[in-house]
Amino acid sequence: MSNPQTMADLTSTKGWVKTRYDQSVWIPILPVFPDGYDVRSYSAEYAEEWWKASGLPHTGVDVLRLFHLLVEAHEGTYGHLPCHLAFAHLPDPRLMPLLLHVGIWEATGVRDEQLRMWCLADDPGAVEPPVVEEFAIDSLGTGLRVMRYRHHEDGALYAALRYAWRSEEFQTDLVLNTTAEDLGRLHRAIPDIEAFACMTTIVAAGQPRPAES
Repeated sequence: MSNPQTMADLTSTKGWVKTRYDQSVWIPILPVFPDGYDVRSYSAEYAEEWWKASGLPHTGVDVLRLFHLLVEAHEGTYGHLPCHLAFAHLPDPRLMPLLLHVGIWEATGVRDEQLRMWCLADDPGAVEPPVVEEFAIDSLGTGLRVMRYRHHEDGALYAALRYAWRSEEFQTDLVLNTTAEDLGRLHRAIPDIEAFACMTTIVAAGQPRPAES
């Protein structure tokens, strides 16, 4: 179930996601752009403004590096990964962006089994049994949180963190997913990821989508 094309039909038709994410921490990696923008102009504007807002000394080279990272984040996400939205965690522009992918899927099957599937809670390729926990927040109710560790083909270790919730009202499963080889970077980002989740709700499909505007 990792091919975006094969998962397109699994997109929820009844629910969508609405979030009030912290705009000083997260850069939205948009699937579509406002009028007058494309991936390059959008990324260039964000790179310049992000460095300016940081108050840190920087040069044009620093801005250019972040511009390229944001372009790469967009080009490496849409059409390649099964998700609907993405956000770059970047509380400090000197860091490498950590991408959080958001999937809004049709709720099917038994809830607990499906949430485990979305979170790869039984991943046979994990280097050790994944850490599976219930994770409850006011905005989304009780869901699942799974941390697991795997090796890339070249042997490098990486961590994968997933969360999943179900809205029975909108027959929609929401999945948040991030991975990183820098394990410390990921663990330091967890409070911000969980704050993002706490500011996120599932709403009826067709409502305004501020994350895309």
